[in-house]
Amino acid sequence: MANTNPYSSQYNPRKQLDATKQATIALPLPGATANTNAVDLEAATPFPSLDLVDFLAIIGTANANNGNATNINVQLQHSAVNISANFVNLPGTAAISLASNGASYPGTTIALPVGTGLLQFVRLQVTQEAAGANSANAANVTFALSF
Repeated sequence: MANTNPYSSQYNPRKQLDATKQATIALPLPGATANTNAVDLEAATPFPSLDLVDFLAIIGTANANNGNATNINVQLQHSAVNISANFVNLPGTAAISLASNGASYPGTTIALPVGTGLLQFVRLQVTQEAAGANSANAANVTFALSF
C-alpha cells in the first residue's frame, strides 16, 4: 500500500548555500597554502542556531600536470577577530584530504560541521602537498555556510 500521508518524507541531504556567507579562491600551487576570506557569522560564541548548519568546501574538477599523486588538504579555522594571524584550527577537527586520481582531481563537496565554541570569523585553509611537478590547474574552492 502506498504512503498517502502528505506530511511524511524521506531524509533529503540537499543543502542550501547562503549567498552572503561564502568565499571562493583558486587552488594553491604544490607546496603552497591559500586561505579563503573570512565568513562573518555576525555573532559571538557560541554561534546561535536551531537549524542543522554546517560549512561546505566545494572543490571544482581540476587537471594535474602529470600523474604524480598528491593531496589537497582543507582545514576549518576560526577567530574572534578578522585578522589573519589570529586564525587557528577549529578544536576537534583535522585536515580533510582529497587525493588526485591519476592526472585529475574529482569535483568534490566536503561537509564541515559546525561544532560548539565556534568563533565569529571562519575561513577555510587549503594546502596542496608538494609532489614533483603535480599541480591542480584551473579549479576553485568555494567555502560556504549551508543549511
